[in-house]
Amino acid sequence: MPEVSTMTFHIWATYALVIAAIVGFASERIRVEITSLLIMAALLMLFEFFPLTGPNGENLLNAHNLLAGFANPALIAVVALLILGNGLWRSGALDWTLGRFLSLIGKRRFFALGICFATVFVASPFVNNTPVVVIFIPILETIVRRFSMAPSKVMMPLSFVAILAGMLTLIGSSTNLLVSGALSQLGREPLGFFDFTIPGLILAAVGVIYIILVGPRLLHRRNSPIERFIAGDHRRFITQFTVGDEPKLLGLQVQFNLLRIQGARLILLQRGERALSPPYGQNLTIQKGDVLVVMATHDALTEAQTKFPNLMFSMSGEDDIPSGEEERRALLSRNQVVAEVMIAPGSRLAGYTLEDVGFRTRYGCLVLGIERRSQVIRRLIGNSLREGDVLVVQGDRQALDSMREHRGIIVLDGTERPLPVPRSAKLAGAIFFGTIVVASTGTLPIAAAAVVGSTLMLISGVLTLNQATNAMDRRIFLMVGASLALGAAMLKTGAAAYLAQSLLGLLG
Repeated sequence: MPEVSTMTFHIWATYALVIAAIVGFASERIRVEITSLLIMAALLMLFEFFPLTGPNGENLLNAHNLLAGFANPALIAVVALLILGNGLWRSGALDWTLGRFLSLIGKRRFFALGICFATVFVASPFVNNTPVVVIFIPILETIVRRFSMAPSKVMMPLSFVAILAGMLTLIGSSTNLLVSGALSQLGREPLGFFDFTIPGLILAAVGVIYIILVGPRLLHRRNSPIERFIAGDHRRFITQFTVGDEPKLLGLQVQFNLLRIQGARLILLQRGERALSPPYGQNLTIQKGDVLVVMATHDALTEAQTKFPNLMFSMSGEDDIPSGEEERRALLSRNQVVAEVMIAPGSRLAGYTLEDVGFRTRYGCLVLGIERRSQVIRRLIGNSLREGDVLVVQGDRQALDSMREHRGIIVLDGTERPLPVPRSAKLAGAIFFGTIVVASTGTLPIAAAAVVGSTLMLISGVLTLNQATNAMDRRIFLMVGASLALGAAMLKTGAAAYLAQSLLGLLG
């Protein structure tokens, strides 16, 4: 086959794969991971059976060249930053920081979002916008949960703000660097660091105004079925605490917001045989041994477990209260998760109390709260379970997996969340902050700094190896790697140059 025909075949075959990739990624009829692997397999087979030979007879697009994109520093940086962000989230460092931040701004949610977006706008010109977005996704997720907002209303604006701000400097976006590099290859003077700033500011200002004024009208609230029907933000659970040696609470005046946690309210105080309900007297203070009946959201229950380690859950009586310090530490280990389970229709548990069932001993999970058809139950100990009751439980993955096999209990998918470990929060925050400082000052490239930071998360115990592996988004990894392979094919086969020349000939 003549060389020109071979080149033409390679060009059109590459175009076909590019179109197939765009259609596959856009339609999502096939999972993104599968589409990416199919494109990679097609590229490897194409240039293995029909090699693109260079001047010295070598295959210009062999497996080594096509798979090189998976080792791209930008891709490695994104994956490592995902691990770092997961470490912040699991350790509770992010919640602690945001808790302080939200306590300062009160109920001004738009002010909170404004500060976050302003920070993204300032950071994106000097740090690649992809890592900036990766860093702020969990922050905005926490904010929208606190204010019961739809994530769809803020995630797309986050991406647009980062992209617009990235146009302001040479390093703000990888595309700017590619353009500058192309100019150097053409023998032209490369672009300067701030050559983009003036036109970029004009475009960014127009874009931000559009996002503020028009964006909210176009973005609809999108909630998953789980979020709407099972784990909605408005679900309220009833729980009981026994006050132990908790210095944060002893001596405090009894009031509705005693725990000072968003979404948690004290509805009853049990002291011995006396049940004290609101309004509470001004001279009534918390004492050791008091039983607090609290109405709280799923997130508030999780925060209470980590914020008050000596505030002991006592949903099923004395058997639920840890007897020793070692047992109490086990309840705050790194492998603990919080989830919601429902008492199934026809369950043998219906009609029995948690104490009768021996729930914690039988299933290895601690009951944190209960919801019964949105009714407030003033006293939980001795109250029988009913069909349809939803329980918030805490346990390890193995205990939850065992519970799934029980026909009388339904573990509600999508409600599992890791229990933050407070003692890891400061360490995780220090590692993350150090990574950002090292990368932003240029001491290490951002990919190297992110890999070092994620490694420190592992060896310090902030994350386990399984948790770090689960944090890596295989969709991003495979899609970007396949896209880089397509880009290499476009360049080496001459498909990109052929397309550019065709456009010049068509448009003059």
